[in-house]
Amino acid sequence: MDKLKFKHHLHEATKLLFELTKTLCYNDLHENCRYLVTPNSRTVDGHLSEEEILILKKWNQYEGKLLTAWQIVDLFHHDNKVPVWIDMTIYEARPDVTVINLFCSRRLRHEAELMHQGVPPFHVLVSIPPENLKAEINGRFDVNWKKKHDGNQKPKGILNRLKKLIKKN
Repeated sequence: MDKLKFKHHLHEATKLLFELTKTLCYNDLHENCRYLVTPNSRTVDGHLSEEEILILKKWNQYEGKLLTAWQIVDLFHHDNKVPVWIDMTIYEARPDVTVINLFCSRRLRHEAELMHQGVPPFHVLVSIPPENLKAEINGRFDVNWKKKHDGNQKPKGILNRLKKLIKKN
């Protein structure tokens, strides 16, 4: 898959994701999108090629960083190969930006090797909250539930604040 086609598929999948999410969630979704890269594992495994290991290390440098569509294209597209699959979900809806999580395979393949209907390699999904976290309004839930849940899982002590400061520098 060439770079422009991959960019087009990212754009089309993003549009489909917005359409699907709007049917299930009550949040307003801003057209300004940023993406998070989340490989299915951040560790090196024996089945990865040398190229895939180098690319994984590059992806890991962007953990937790919000990226543009072009940055995603540059990170994911290598010699006409792309991740075998990329699951797309909206992670957070802010007033000024919609954050989309890209949970992806670490393996790269050519377009002919992608076995996915629709807009390969993208799978458009909506994360449904468990019943104890679901707060519905008119039958729809808050798309931010996972972000809020993740934030509640992190201790807010002085050590974590120090780690954040050290990580920034």
